[in-house]
Amino acid sequence: MSHEFQQAYAALTQWVDTAMDQGWVTETDRKSLHKIERATADDLFVTADKRPLVVGLFGGTGVGKSSLLNRLAGESIAKVGVERPTSREVTLYLHESHALASLPKEFPVNKTLVAHHRDNSKRDVVWIDMPDIDSTETANRKLVFAWLPYVDWVIYVVSPERYRDDAGWQIVNRRGHRHRWLFVMNQWDIGTAEQVAEFVSDLEHAGFNEPIVLKSSCAGNATPDEFERIEQTIREAIDSHGLAELKRIGVWARLRDLEQLRAILKTRFGDDKTWPRFVQAHRVHAQQILTKLQESMRWPIETIANRFRDRKRGWFGTRTSVPPDSIELPDLRAQLWSVQSQHYVDDIVSQAVIDTEVHGIATGAVQRSIQSSLAAANDTMIGAAAAGLERALSNPGTPVIRGVRAVTRLSMYLLPLAATAWAAYHVVTRYQQALAGGGDFLGIDFAIHSLLLIFLAWLAPLVIYRALKPSLRASARRGLESGVDEAVRVLTARLEAAYQQLERGRAALLDSLDALRS
Repeated sequence: MSHEFQQAYAALTQWVDTAMDQGWVTETDRKSLHKIERATADDLFVTADKRPLVVGLFGGTGVGKSSLLNRLAGESIAKVGVERPTSREVTLYLHESHALASLPKEFPVNKTLVAHHRDNSKRDVVWIDMPDIDSTETANRKLVFAWLPYVDWVIYVVSPERYRDDAGWQIVNRRGHRHRWLFVMNQWDIGTAEQVAEFVSDLEHAGFNEPIVLKSSCAGNATPDEFERIEQTIREAIDSHGLAELKRIGVWARLRDLEQLRAILKTRFGDDKTWPRFVQAHRVHAQQILTKLQESMRWPIETIANRFRDRKRGWFGTRTSVPPDSIELPDLRAQLWSVQSQHYVDDIVSQAVIDTEVHGIATGAVQRSIQSSLAAANDTMIGAAAAGLERALSNPGTPVIRGVRAVTRLSMYLLPLAATAWAAYHVVTRYQQALAGGGDFLGIDFAIHSLLLIFLAWLAPLVIYRALKPSLRASARRGLESGVDEAVRVLTARLEAAYQQLERGRAALLDSLDALRS
């Protein structure tokens, strides 16, 4: 494997693993990465940097690939079909100076023939005769697909009778950008110029620019052909472009595969416009669901508040009933938080999934983050409601009511004292005047009216104080409602924190993914 591609593949693999841990990509994305072709011709040789160009003979049944290889070698090294014209094994023809590495496990040893030569003029090229692509034996077709990644240059061999073979064309269309190509119409002794022209036209329609089609005949007759140009074309390409440059074509194709996958993975995060739209859409939907959750709490709050009715007293101040003035957390949880309440919380998570799918964003990370932020929603709600109830019962009533009651409570002492002082002042004054002969002593009418004044000075603030006594039930309701409101604010803040956390993780992964651009 090319060092450059190996590094790029390892870096993207590490990124995918990190993104999978955070939920931004899925196992399907990892499988897509593993499907990228990693094998190259470098893997066939012990010394990859000094390896030759690998040229593969590829084609259908009976087109004469093995005969062509034998003619290139100048000796019979590839088996030519007798009973039926088909190749069932792979034949490698290479210079003895090139040491092959251990063949991959998908290459059966009993189906691989290695033939060495000592011709230094052919040292830079390894010829491979591959099985027939249209073989009815599945194992042979698999062997072709297994060998193709290890080939730098493919010679597509056809015959005048089989130059529009469907199986071959599928490979040509699929792997056209992964190799250098040379096209040979073998069995030229039975071919025509019109067939070559049609073949060239088909190749041009398939995307090949000025394809080279050479004619050869391995029938042993004297039919003029272009056999010598086959080796000559390869040699001229090596001389003009260099062996290293020709070998890089497959690496470029694999790097292009990584780049295409990288572009696909980037779409999982949404673009700079899509992501804010998703966040805003889910924020609105979440607030709508939280509002419904608040509304669903009204009846449980009223039920709990009814447990805190004011104590009634008899004529002599004795209590006629003693309703509970507290509630335990398990009871509060059982009455306030229902299955429906949890459904509302789950709906926020489900809505996140829907919103991500609508905006084309990966679901996993968002779902995980939103679900985590709402994991303790029930505890948050019960805790806030209990705290609000405790505050309300410890200080019942509104601040204004509590202030007025404090004034009237003080007035119950001050006003009677003031009235008493006023009556005492008049009693003393009239007594002194009467002793001096300046008037009469105060009578019974003054005494009665003074007592009435003192009584009213005490009674009026008492009546106001008692009338303004806060209702425990109303206070409990108010405390529970304030607790629920506080819980909703906390849950909203947690959702906002989740959005921010997702944005930070998203930005970090996108930056690292952009840094992998090959």
